[in-house]
Amino acid sequence: MTEHTFTPKILVVDDEVKMCFTLTKLFELSNYSVAVAHNGLEALEKVDSFQPHCVLLDIRMPQMNGIEVLKKVKQKYPEIVVIMTTAVATEESRKECLEIGAAEYLIKPIDFKELLKIIKSRIQPAVKS
Repeated sequence: MTEHTFTPKILVVDDEVKMCFTLTKLFELSNYSVAVAHNGLEALEKVDSFQPHCVLLDIRMPQMNGIEVLKKVKQKYPEIVVIMTTAVATEESRKECLEIGAAEYLIKPIDFKELLKIIKSRIQPAVKS
């Protein structure tokens, strides 16, 4: 009997194109399937169409900020692991994100090794391989 290979899906949401490119390469090299969105509205569309296991979500973005996106994602898909990222961290925003349901709140620049460890620990246990 052959095992079905599980490929975790990650949605990267950031208005910085360079950051999206870097994270896409990092995740693809780690055998993740990746989609990208550059603003909150696009992120919500991609969550519906791509059905990610994890969303890496920047807080400061045009059109709709990451906290609003987090609220909508958690309402509709409570099982999705959402990791918030920000260059401008405040205790209030960290507390708000975690109360809404974010799994983590990371401050940029992001430690990529740590990020991969967090994602692996949050996604893998939920799936039988």
